[in-house]
Amino acid sequence: MASPAVAIDRSVGSGPAHFPVQIRAGSASWDELTAIARGLDADRFVVVSDQGVPTALTHRVLHHLGAAAPARWVGTSGPDGVGAEEIPSEAVIVALGGTSVLDAVGRAAAHTRRGPLLLPTTLPAALDTALSLVGPTGPRRVPVLVRAQLEFLDTLTPGAVRPGLYALVRNVLSVCPASYDQICARLRPDGRYDRSALASFIALCADARAALTCYDPLEDGPAGVFRYGHTVADALRVLGVGALRYGDAVALGLLVAARCARRTGLLDAAGEAAHRELLARWGAPDVLPAPVTAQDVLGVLRTSATGPGAHDFTAHEFTGEPDRSLGMVLLDTLGQPHVCGGHTVATVGLDTLRAGLEAVAAAEDGLVPRPGGRDRAGTRSGPAPHVPGAPGTAAW
Repeated sequence: MASPAVAIDRSVGSGPAHFPVQIRAGSASWDELTAIARGLDADRFVVVSDQGVPTALTHRVLHHLGAAAPARWVGTSGPDGVGAEEIPSEAVIVALGGTSVLDAVGRAAAHTRRGPLLLPTTLPAALDTALSLVGPTGPRRVPVLVRAQLEFLDTLTPGAVRPGLYALVRNVLSVCPASYDQICARLRPDGRYDRSALASFIALCADARAALTCYDPLEDGPAGVFRYGHTVADALRVLGVGALRYGDAVALGLLVAARCARRTGLLDAAGEAAHRELLARWGAPDVLPAPVTAQDVLGVLRTSATGPGAHDFTAHEFTGEPDRSLGMVLLDTLGQPHVCGGHTVATVGLDTLRAGLEAVAAAEDGLVPRPGGRDRAGTRSGPAPHVPGAPGTAAW
């Protein structure tokens, strides 16, 4: 039986800039892509992708864009990540790929007359990167269009889909808790979703981003909540835990942040339990992978807080004094980040951070399972918390 067609439209506003987001599936939607390409009145299209994109999909995109103007492919290689070939300023550059491709195109588009056309092919790209105007090196060009063509996601394995939903889970906890019960019911630990489910997840993330970036386009104020859980995730990436996908690292970061917030007197016990329940429904890990220890992660965070590449931390230095601290995103309650001076970076003492990391340390034999967590058989312990929508939060 053929998969149903999908057509959902959203718009993300970042300050005075707005860009359309289209979520599409079905044969007719490909003809629509050709019509959109003609409407851009481009001199030519340059499609940037990497080897992770199936050749058949790349050829399909080139075919439909090429019906409007000459289209050619450029691989992501070379010092700027877009290959050695020069991209003409009058061309519309097209990003066809995951986060790394979108980041590379973001740099290349700085030299073109118009913003890029983004065609994300992974869930982190569709749910997060493509919806943000902030890249690793600063602000990005406003795209002419973000189009999530669900046929691209059909090529992903369940093992890639499940951790790829980290932005959805993060947004439900930190931005739109009114969707908690709905998303909790739809999440599947096996990572198997139909197109309608994935389309609804992308729409929710677009709405969450639009709700905050309309008045915080650089995401250095309240929209900084989109970094929730990423402090610890980035530390795990530095440790080079090969088997741990970034989405699972974010899951562990969310649990650490929840415990830190509770220990600090912000988030209550029900809020922390809601984190564990949602992550259990998602199928994410709730303990650090062996042989990584809480002390290993703490060591990376201490180094990053004072190193030249630090970006998530406050100016506090690690001086060896008991009150040494760093900054991370915490929640006062679900959907309400802790804001200090207009920024969503809370000061966290090292003792508090150590306690947060110990909450995801590997359990020893004989210990009682954590409330809302899973025992060694993989079953959830304790009842599922009910989290009603927060006042003033729209339900998706």
